[in-house]
Amino acid sequence: MRKHVLRVICFCVALFYSGNLFAQHFPGDTLEQEAPWYVPDAAVLQFAGNMGMLAVGPSYEFARERLTADLLYGYVPKFDSDEAEHLLTLKGTYKPWKIKRRKQITVIPIQAGLGFSYYFDDKYPLSWPDNYPKSYYWWSPKVRVLGFAGASVTRDIRNSSIDKIGLYGELGTYDLIATSWFKEREALRLWDIVNISLGARVSF
Repeated sequence: MRKHVLRVICFCVALFYSGNLFAQHFPGDTLEQEAPWYVPDAAVLQFAGNMGMLAVGPSYEFARERLTADLLYGYVPKFDSDEAEHLLTLKGTYKPWKIKRRKQITVIPIQAGLGFSYYFDDKYPLSWPDNYPKSYYWWSPKVRVLGFAGASVTRDIRNSSIDKIGLYGELGTYDLIATSWFKEREALRLWDIVNISLGARVSF
């Protein structure tokens, strides 16, 4: 498991380095060097949100920045458990419109999306053991489906290799607890299944 985690971390570091390298501009440059397709458009750091206590990774933009895809490595300290947890999340976000408040400030009043988290820990099998009846559980212990919605604000940065810096907040949930709430609404309140996440996004 540790080898898989180290590979993910090295991959993210390599993408960050390549993104910063291609984003640099030097005095006297007349042509911008076009970055390869695999170089990220931004870097994301997120706190909470069912993607790890802290999650970090590259981000890619599509459809004139209305769609973003983040590949985030998440870490959860062991606290009271036997060991820390490591996971990888593919997060897709849709941003339907933007509001320009000032020349350098942009507000995105609503953004929403889905995510898929994969746990590297061996205690989470990809499928249930044979001693469980077939289709007894519909979900995989190793994969979680996430849903979220929120808002963000960004500030343009001039004369820098950084294009803009943004902050966002989101409310989210995941498949298992959402299903439990749907089946047992009397036992669980809506706020019992919702979590809050905060994040920062640096575009190159």
